[in-house]
Amino acid sequence: MKPLLRLACLAALLPLPVLAAEPTTVDVYRELVRHRTATLGVDKAFARGTRSYVSSFLENPDSQYSALRDDPPITNEVWWYDFVDSLPIDAANKSQAALEMLQWQGGFTKARIGVDVVVDDASFVAFRNGYVAANAIKAGVDADIFWKARDLNGAMSTLAAGQAVALQLLRDQVRSHAPETHEARGIKAEVLARYLKETNPERLTESDLTYLADLLRFALSDNAFTIDAKGRRQLPAAYRVARVAAAYADSAGYFSPGGYCLGNDPRPGSPQGSDAAEYNIPLCFVAATDRAVQSWFRRKMRQEEASVHRAHHRPDESDRLVHFWFNAVLTLIDVAGFIEFAEAGLVSELSTEGVVTEEEAAVVDERATQLSCRIRP
Repeated sequence: MKPLLRLACLAALLPLPVLAAEPTTVDVYRELVRHRTATLGVDKAFARGTRSYVSSFLENPDSQYSALRDDPPITNEVWWYDFVDSLPIDAANKSQAALEMLQWQGGFTKARIGVDVVVDDASFVAFRNGYVAANAIKAGVDADIFWKARDLNGAMSTLAAGQAVALQLLRDQVRSHAPETHEARGIKAEVLARYLKETNPERLTESDLTYLADLLRFALSDNAFTIDAKGRRQLPAAYRVARVAAAYADSAGYFSPGGYCLGNDPRPGSPQGSDAAEYNIPLCFVAATDRAVQSWFRRKMRQEEASVHRAHHRPDESDRLVHFWFNAVLTLIDVAGFIEFAEAGLVSELSTEGVVTEEEAAVVDERATQLSCRIRP
């Protein structure tokens, strides 16, 4: 049976998703920070760290393939339903809709075919592989952008992933705003057009690549989900980049003859946990959480960055741009999974609005700064 047909049959046999609440586009995490700050104060609102937060949503926070908790403690807090009632969510079950949004924003969901992601026949064809399609669709990247970024970056799959997401961000801006407003908004549609027409990576200009880098840096620093031109919510940028890199890995295949998936699950006996992390072994990406894929991406990025250093003892202009992308843009993905950084950014906004004092905001920011010093040398 041909691979495409085999995966199509697999998708048809997979169980349908559990009926979920209508997806909301309300930034529930942002509102959660506001609510907890107003009702508990800064000291109590930000007493928990990343691990505690992750443990509230995942059965096993140390597993790349952890299932969601059936009983997330956050929904049993005395303030939860008051918080949910305050949200402008139009859904029959506001609590479930709010919870699912926090799971989505926090990187706790997966990309299982027919469960988390709908992969239709056209997507199978466009992405040439069901697993590739599932990851790329979860990342919200169109097929033409996906393949062009890979073609122009060769073996640098993490760099290609970053550029693919930047290009998609630009395309969504182009589609969402009238052409006569582009100049005032700083939207350069011509950058997208030039990139998609290019066949020689050496002809990509510094100005175009810097513009794309700025788009992605802003999205990574903002750490928020976005709404695309079709009104669909997209993951925070760091998880989108990681999912695209995972799709590239799936498109290239592995040394393991059977791959790393069996249907929507990791193949029995495949390395998991610290074993997979230590040796930078690819995951069954569709079965992994967004956070796990992001963690894999960070190791893959450093591996590719090191290969550039080894290959070029006398860097030229193109190498300088590559290093710029690695060191000034993609490095932001190192910290994207830590809630301390998200909290610091949101508390800074609250400080500007006068909701918290500058001294209180400084305490939260210091916690994030101390953490960043331990992440990357």
